[in-house]
Amino acid sequence: MSQTGVEATDETVQRHASAERMMVDAPCLICGGAYHATFASAAEIAAQKKMLQSFHQQRRRQDAQADLKDRTTFSQDYSAEVVQCRRCGFLYRNPRPTLRAVTAQYEEDEYGNEHLEAEFEAQHAWAERKIAAFAHHCRFSSHGPVVVEVGSFVGGFLAAAQRRGWSILGVDPGKDVANFCQGRGLPVFHGTLNDATIATRSVDAVVIWNTFDQLVNPDTTLSAARRILRVDGHLVLRVPNGEMFHQGVRWLKAGGVRRRWAMVALAWNNLLSFPYLNGYSTSTLDQLVARQGFTRVSLEVDTLMTLSDQQTTPWGRWEERIVKSSCRILARNRTLFPSFHNMVSPWLDVYYALGRDARDLSPSACPVAADQGATAGQAINRNLFDESVRRHTRPTRGSSTDCAESRRSTC
Repeated sequence: MSQTGVEATDETVQRHASAERMMVDAPCLICGGAYHATFASAAEIAAQKKMLQSFHQQRRRQDAQADLKDRTTFSQDYSAEVVQCRRCGFLYRNPRPTLRAVTAQYEEDEYGNEHLEAEFEAQHAWAERKIAAFAHHCRFSSHGPVVVEVGSFVGGFLAAAQRRGWSILGVDPGKDVANFCQGRGLPVFHGTLNDATIATRSVDAVVIWNTFDQLVNPDTTLSAARRILRVDGHLVLRVPNGEMFHQGVRWLKAGGVRRRWAMVALAWNNLLSFPYLNGYSTSTLDQLVARQGFTRVSLEVDTLMTLSDQQTTPWGRWEERIVKSSCRILARNRTLFPSFHNMVSPWLDVYYALGRDARDLSPSACPVAADQGATAGQAINRNLFDESVRRHTRPTRGSSTDCAESRRSTC
């Protein structure tokens, strides 16, 4: 659930170079269309990357010791176009690394302990502010809901949920971050959601805060989430707004006030240079999850968690606060600023529930559903969930899963 990016080591750079040698042309995830138009060329994305570096450099204190790698280096740093499906309008990077390449990258990511501790403190503070709204939208029927977070990273959200007495489980393919969480007493399964043998219909909410846009094959993860969710459970997805990037690129080219707003709004929300695999809108996201029987029940517009720190100039810190506060305030007035709404909606927190028709179906009746769940004797009791997952969540041998359940890049 990294919100600030990842410091690039020599090994990371080598993996990026290796990934570029294993690129594949991808069809549209939403409609399967093979025909697309170039929305932003590889050269334009590279130019945006330089703009982003210059943006943060200008806001760095002259005596700052740290470099800008954690602000400007992301998992999706390879050279590629951003294309738009001619049929449904979905935005995505193309070509992209193979599933195997993405898997290897996330499994092998390593961080220093100092970096992990700093990420935990920042994300825990963010989660404490977020969790009340999360509980409100999910409308839990008990005081001790069972919650699974996919792409749990350093465990900031898990810690906030644990403090409230909730039964929790994180899922992450990264060895380093899984070990870090376990060292803090946070239960994390090292692997993917499809690999974890969690009992069918035993979970109240599956949340994917800052990972979903990086999944190569999201249907696999959605199928697994649908299998383990109770009939009244919720799926919660947080994604960068592809429509803001789409409109923002046009505003960057327009010049004047629109260009200046697009620059600061995209940069402070990690949208400049599009460091993601997929650029969902509410419409395309709704279409994707509907294949598993989910329907949208609520939506919240949000901004990226705070990027500025002690190395940032005072005016840079104030600029970020003003930009993000403006986004949150203006996004509430959609009817007042209809043409401006996408440019103040950088991140989307979308809450889904199973539709009435889907509730009566067996999870295995949905497309792509592969029930690798626990046997009848492995039902997980709500009050013993933390202990049970340690015994019952283990890799399922021979399974084919979407490995990129990790959010090293941005969110």
